[in-house]
Amino acid sequence: MDSFGRRIDYLRLSVTDRCDLRCTYCMPRGFKGYEEPENWLTFAEIERLVRVFAGLGVNKVRLTGGEPLLRRGLSQLTSQLNTIDGVVDLSLSTNGTQLARHAAVLKQAGVARINVSLDSLQRRRFERITGRDALPRILEGLQEAKAADFRLVKINMVAMRGVNDDEIEAMVMFCM
Repeated sequence: MDSFGRRIDYLRLSVTDRCDLRCTYCMPRGFKGYEEPENWLTFAEIERLVRVFAGLGVNKVRLTGGEPLLRRGLSQLTSQLNTIDGVVDLSLSTNGTQLARHAAVLKQAGVARINVSLDSLQRRRFERITGRDALPRILEGLQEAKAADFRLVKINMVAMRGVNDDEIEAMVMFCM
């Protein structure tokens, strides 16, 4: 319970700080301060941590990053977490660049829901925001996620005045 009497039943867990995009609102230009992989929690440590939280009543776990799909063996981790008593909802937040390769395996490994960051449907604008020409790969990843039949695929858009706020209606229509 928090100080307002709300029951906390979810855990957001970052599995890596690495990301293959350089979004202007997230990554400072020239950033190179990543943690070394030997400082990351191992899968065994993550599993132990989630078991402790599940024992305290947490039943929803969301894996995040950086970009969590850059962590090698992520589907193995999701399989492990999916077997923990009390965890009833395993989800993933991603930028979608690696989703086409991983969607079906993640679904089989127990991921129920996916959140995908998508800030523009215009290729050049997307590239200006993220520093990468990755929109086609992300759209392909969304199609693979749809084909994998996740319980829910959500899209998150960071609306920025004068940058992409003219696309909000188009994004709503795309999502519908």
